[in-house]
Amino acid sequence: MTDTPIDWDAMDALYDEARQADVTGNTEQAVTLYQQLMVNDPDDHLGVSLRLAKLTGEHPAKAPNAYVAALFDQTADRFNAILVDELGYNVPLLIADGLKALTLGPFETWLDLGCGTGLCAMALEDVTVKRTGVDLAPTMIEIADELEIYNDLYVGEAVAFLRSQEAVGPYNLITAADVLPYLGDLDPLFTALSDVTAPGSVLAFSSEHLPGDAWDFQVGEHKRFAHSSACLVRTLKKHGWKPLRIDRITVRLEQDVPVPGELVIAQRIEA
Repeated sequence: MTDTPIDWDAMDALYDEARQADVTGNTEQAVTLYQQLMVNDPDDHLGVSLRLAKLTGEHPAKAPNAYVAALFDQTADRFNAILVDELGYNVPLLIADGLKALTLGPFETWLDLGCGTGLCAMALEDVTVKRTGVDLAPTMIEIADELEIYNDLYVGEAVAFLRSQEAVGPYNLITAADVLPYLGDLDPLFTALSDVTAPGSVLAFSSEHLPGDAWDFQVGEHKRFAHSSACLVRTLKKHGWKPLRIDRITVRLEQDVPVPGELVIAQRIEA
């Protein structure tokens, strides 16, 4: 955490200057300005490290916690309207349909990673019994709590929660809708999942698609990670998960352009 107060007006001005240099192709100046922003705010509330990744090719292992929490806290009160109505996001319903098609469930214990305002809870209420939600953004958790669907809600980062005493597995179902776009390296997540699941546990998640297999993951223009299909399959196999279905989907719209992705439903086969 930073100890000295941050002048956010100055930071916003510097960020605007950096973005202007970035979009006009002045890469050297943009990198210098982004690096100065990182010095001023080591916790990286603005997600500057993700902008730097696009310019330097040095992709971080994950999005900064401070950035993700701030991003979703700022939009919490209008999150559903933006994501569902404007961006066409329907991953929770696709997960529900996928589980039904595979005749999976009901699930006695369910963990919803990156639960947000509870869109998955509304989609999966009928097939789950004990429901736990986790999200980095406190305001999101407050809104999810108003649904009165979850039994337990926690503010925290997904991997950190899985490693904590609050994660009381094994969970029969774990969902991670729109979580992978804020994670690059998937090994920490899947290693932690092993501690709270058992053979037969079901995992459902979405990801944004990275074409080809030259890279496992990269940061895109909108500061989200995309993963290659090969990376997803390899990670599942490495950590003892059998893919039951991997569907190509449209994750959301970005400036009215469909963002391609994958919807994965897998089952734990190894202890």
